[in-house]
Amino acid sequence: MSETREPQVGLLGLGSIGQHYCVNLLNRFPSVLVFDRDPGRLRAGAEMGAERVASLGELGERCDFVVVSLPNPAAVRQALGGDQGLLASARRGAIVVDTSTVSPEANIEMYEQARARGVGYLDAPVSGGEPLEAGVDGAKAASVTFMVGGDEHVFDKATPIFDALGKFWFHLGPAGSGSVVKLISNLCSGIQLLVAAEAFALGAACGFSAERLIEVFERTDARSYIMTDYVVPRLKRGDVEPGFSVDLQVKDHRLAEALAHDHTVPLPFNALALQTWQRLRADGRGGRDIADSSYFMTQQINRELGRVGDRA
Repeated sequence: MSETREPQVGLLGLGSIGQHYCVNLLNRFPSVLVFDRDPGRLRAGAEMGAERVASLGELGERCDFVVVSLPNPAAVRQALGGDQGLLASARRGAIVVDTSTVSPEANIEMYEQARARGVGYLDAPVSGGEPLEAGVDGAKAASVTFMVGGDEHVFDKATPIFDALGKFWFHLGPAGSGSVVKLISNLCSGIQLLVAAEAFALGAACGFSAERLIEVFERTDARSYIMTDYVVPRLKRGDVEPGFSVDLQVKDHRLAEALAHDHTVPLPFNALALQTWQRLRADGRGGRDIADSSYFMTQQINRELGRVGDRA
């Protein structure tokens, strides 16, 4: 790309995270091109001030950087790979910053396809980086942490993108490294969130409201980032609309399970967590935010005991 002009930035995916990326990219760059297969999301992107493009091909042809935010490995492979994917049309020297949480294998496949076409590819999944800005809140506040795999010289060139969308970024090694660390991070957070949910459920069984427990837990060893920065704010707001959905959490635990299998590492707590998240899906809660686990467990307890109380 020319050093005398602003780079043309594109965004693929305008979901719960991507819509906030769109706003933050528009705050930093004079022009942002967007594409999503959902016409409603695409209209929303245009209303934010972005320019809609008609196809993946047009997005690839016109952009110096493309930020990707898609839900799973299949979606990434379909959108980026093959003769009809983004990489097939991307201009030589362009850089794809893939923030999707997928398998390291999918990242390596996309990296190899990109390299064969003279395109840079970084796997750069994100996680919350600042207090009270976990998950979608971090994407909105542009304070997320990027865990990045790929060529270091490409990583260095992508700094303007990271700076527009987040607050911290770490180059962790070759392609796939970012996703490995992200899966380990989400393994921790997914299990910790269920621990918090169990605590509130047990508190309900003992007659304590969530509000009372929150007041205490914020000053005890029960305090954790996932509790104070993710679960508690949503409990206080009564907010179970998806920021990070149960379906996505299940996907990440499954990817962590596959990664552990490849490295012959037993993950018994991950297996238990996956079973619990699957119970929420079976109850029709797959599209809700993962904080809904606290409501779900507490409501089960209250139904079984036939009471809701709060001890002084």
